[in-house]
Amino acid sequence: MIYLVSILCGVINGLFAAAAGQIMIFYLVFILKKESHIARATSIFCISLITIISLIGYIKFAKFKIYQIVIVILCGFIFGIIGSKIMKKIKSNYLNLISGLIIFGLGIYKMFIK
Repeated sequence: MIYLVSILCGVINGLFAAAAGQIMIFYLVFILKKESHIARATSIFCISLITIISLIGYIKFAKFKIYQIVIVILCGFIFGIIGSKIMKKIKSNYLNLISGLIIFGLGIYKMFIK
């Protein structure tokens, strides 16, 4: 089962550049019954590696400006550390609720807003 989820996450990340982490978190928390914080840390690690691989395919289509990439990486690094410290202080059930509401809200947004 874990291999199927891994394949699904890789395909979703390559196709949409989004949502693969949420699929992995859902699988780890609700199917494997892992603690939410550990599932999120595992997911972000795995998805980071998948994203680097996906980038190879995207590089042909996108025109990158190096200074923008550096700024985005630095911001992601700094605020990723801040976010992980905040996440550690939030109870698992609230973390799952917040995550679900964000995904739901983004889905509604994508359905009705162009």
